[in-house]
Amino acid sequence: MTMPESPYPRPSLKDWSMVAINVAFVAGGIILLPHEPNTGIVTLAFFGPCLVVAVHNVLRMFRFRRQRALKAEIVGGVPIRPSRGQILGIALTLTLMGGVLIVFGRSHGLIFWIIAWIIALLGGGLLVGVLSGRIPKGDYLQFDPDGITFGRARYKYIVPWDNIAELSGGTMYDHPALFIWLHDHERVDVQPSEARPQLLKTFATGISWAGAPIVLLPSRYNLDLPLLLSALGRYLSDPASRNELAHRMLPRATRS
Repeated sequence: MTMPESPYPRPSLKDWSMVAINVAFVAGGIILLPHEPNTGIVTLAFFGPCLVVAVHNVLRMFRFRRQRALKAEIVGGVPIRPSRGQILGIALTLTLMGGVLIVFGRSHGLIFWIIAWIIALLGGGLLVGVLSGRIPKGDYLQFDPDGITFGRARYKYIVPWDNIAELSGGTMYDHPALFIWLHDHERVDVQPSEARPQLLKTFATGISWAGAPIVLLPSRYNLDLPLLLSALGRYLSDPASRNELAHRMLPRATRS
């Protein structure tokens, strides 16, 4: 018996090319270190993180293709927030990259130095936002028997399960993305209600840019797209299974 072909694509020629290009530049930076240390350090500082991202994308595609979940479930009644560790890692990487480029890249010209400062300031601003608790703020997902709650900084909205018309997995900006289409945009419960025009504008933007009113990047929440799609598909096709999402209180620890 042969396994069905995975719906998730293999790494493309573009993906492998990005790995090869970054490997070549990293190798070149290592070769340059003894003779032109500043250029070597700048090359490694820029293309090293790029290589990590390129390899991560390829490994993620292979992982998605291997996943064969017989049954996927989601923890219900609990807000699932974006990974602060993931955002902190990005902030630190940008800050360190920009700092290294500023210190060792002055000989590469004014434009290069300005770009280095922009990278460092972006990373520093993101780092301050994460450490101060302002990023991410108010953003979360919550799955309940009645529907999915999408929390945002100034409002939240709840999409009933029977208002979801279609689900699809894909990519957006090289990140795994979940696309959600609705039967009726007006049937979405918005809290506070004054935020409805803003939400409808967000839906319109999503349709214009991505073709769907709701676009979710599961990796931000440390969720794998194939498993999330499998779970949501089961909840849509089998309404009785949504009872699994009822909030379950964790038992208190007993004293000895």
